[in-house]
Amino acid sequence: MKKDFLEVLRTLKQTVFILSAGDKTERHAMTVSSVTSLSMEPPSIMVAVNKNAGINSILNENKNFCLNLLSSSQQEISNICSGNEEGEERFKNEGWVSEGSVYLKSAQSNIFCIVKKIISFSTHFIVIGEVTKIIHSGKMDPLVYQDGKYD
Repeated sequence: MKKDFLEVLRTLKQTVFILSAGDKTERHAMTVSSVTSLSMEPPSIMVAVNKNAGINSILNENKNFCLNLLSSSQQEISNICSGNEEGEERFKNEGWVSEGSVYLKSAQSNIFCIVKKIISFSTHFIVIGEVTKIIHSGKMDPLVYQDGKYD
C-alpha cells in the first residue's frame, strides 16, 4: 500500500513554498509542498510539517509564519531550504526580510499567517494559519515539483 500511495503522490504537480518563521533568537525556513487553502471566512491555509523539522521549536499557536510561493527561477533556494544545513545557513542568500515576520522578498507571493491551531497526526503536524496579509507580485509562474524533479 505504501509503495502504491507514494507512486500516486509522485504524479501530483505541487507548487513549492518556503515556510519561514522566526523569533528574537532564531529563524527557520523549510521547503514545503503540502499546502492547501482551508477557508475563505476567515481566510486560512494549512501546511503539513514533519515532526522532526527544526521549525517546530518556534512554530506555536499565536506565532507568525509566512508561506513564500517560489517562482520558477527559484530552484536553488528550494534546494537550500530542503537540504541538510539548518538554521541561519538557509538565510545566507539575498532577499530575506526579518521585520515583523521572516519572509522572502523575491518570492512570487507571500502569505503571512498567524498560527491558529496545530494538529498532531502520525509523523506530521498540520499547522492551520489564519491569513493576515498577502504580498502578490501579480505573476503566475510558480515553481512546480512533480515526480522527484522541478517542472
